[in-house]
Amino acid sequence: MLNGYIAAIITPFKSGKIDVDAFERYVNYISNSGISGIVVCGSTGESLSLSSEEKAELIKIASSICDGKIKLIGGIIDSVTDNCVEFIRKTEKYVDSFLCICPFYVKPSQRQIYDHFKKLNDSTSRGIILYNNPGRVGASIGLDIFKKLCDLKNIVGVKECASELSRFTLWRSEVKENFDFLTGNDDVAAAALAMGASGVISVTANVAPNFCVDMYNAFKRNNFEKFAILRDMLAPLHELMFAEPNPAPAKYALSKLGFLEEELRAPLSPISSELRKKIDDLMEKLEII
Repeated sequence: MLNGYIAAIITPFKSGKIDVDAFERYVNYISNSGISGIVVCGSTGESLSLSSEEKAELIKIASSICDGKIKLIGGIIDSVTDNCVEFIRKTEKYVDSFLCICPFYVKPSQRQIYDHFKKLNDSTSRGIILYNNPGRVGASIGLDIFKKLCDLKNIVGVKECASELSRFTLWRSEVKENFDFLTGNDDVAAAALAMGASGVISVTANVAPNFCVDMYNAFKRNNFEKFAILRDMLAPLHELMFAEPNPAPAKYALSKLGFLEEELRAPLSPISSELRKKIDDLMEKLEII
């Protein structure tokens, strides 16, 4: 089952190359923070700027560190179906499941979305998590195709980034019982949990994993007073993590914590001095630093 907080982790770079030491150090830290899983090579991991070989290397390293302690999810951010299948076959022995976005830029039809995910489903015995992000893709999975996809054996969950929170309630009643609904939007995580989401794939969990986990646990234990306090504490951090293109704000925050360099691959670039000041002030206020 996919539940709790899952960190969509970053990829550290140094002098243009993957900083393996920093990656190992960070994955060790985050895997012992109470979160239930990590996504490696997702959008937050700058997947589009990584070669296939770099992505496979990161997943192998993460697998050796996670070692069954937490779920390891391999991110597949690609619009070409055969590329996705090839990468799944190359790395499936290292992961628990794959997070696969709808083909982007091409604006696929509903039939094409189904055919794409059907081929991914048939290529592996690992779980496939649908990644529905219409803001980035230009198309959204509709209910009829969603129900058909959920009938496939290896389609086990969805990372939902559409704006309609009602999906977590209404769509959940339309699919198999063991199907997991995850939100990919930190800013509505609290609301999504209340609407029936089983967990959160989070950027903020990179920076404040303990607060995120505590909020989730408070909700599950019906401690709504503590839940509300943590929800309100995290809300401004969620806002700052997306004040400029992700993952630049998270990378800056992690550099302040000493985990990695702030380096990104173009066209992404380090955040503005104004945002640095806001993140510094909030991290100090929350006693993260």
